[in-house]
Amino acid sequence: MNETEALALIRQMLRAESETELMQIVSLNLSAVDGTFFSAAEASARQLDREGKPSAATALRGLADRMLRMKTLI
Repeated sequence: MNETEALALIRQMLRAESETELMQIVSLNLSAVDGTFFSAAEASARQLDREGKPSAATALRGLADRMLRMKTLI
């Protein structure tokens, strides 16, 4: 996964309208998630913090953490 793909996936996840939709996105993309994704997710979370959106930043960090745990179980 390159940085552009990682950012597109992050945007897609942030736009999910429900937990079900979010989990579908995660399931479809989990095998492609790598270090680039996690780096981009943290950079995006820091940007959200700078933009005054701490709840979105926290949610993104939580999601990335959840995905990392899922990834290590595979």
